[in-house]
Amino acid sequence: MISVKRNSTEFKEIKNIFDDYENNAARKRLIRLYALKPTGSLEEMVLINTLKQNAGVIYDLQYATIMEYLRDRKEKLYREDKKALYYFKHSPGSDWLKAPFELTGHLKKEVFPLSVVR
Repeated sequence: MISVKRNSTEFKEIKNIFDDYENNAARKRLIRLYALKPTGSLEEMVLINTLKQNAGVIYDLQYATIMEYLRDRKEKLYREDKKALYYFKHSPGSDWLKAPFELTGHLKKEVFPLSVVR
């Protein structure tokens, strides 16, 4: 788990992407959103993009939640060590992961550090 600081280029890029893609139809293809049970781990996450029922509504709600977390200074953004998988936690010691998401395609290449991808 790597903390993504608010003043870092990576954090600012993610925030800009979420702002830019808010009304863009391509976001469902390029930004994967996941759902977790409150006590769930990343191994138990469910991809919201592929749900059969109410996928659009659930995706929009989760997207809005992530946008709120990006603006809320209490929520801290973290990234998995070797993946472009991001999530929020209230503090580093917290076991409760919130709003996991993954960037794909050209968005992943824009934001995800190249040193980790290699």
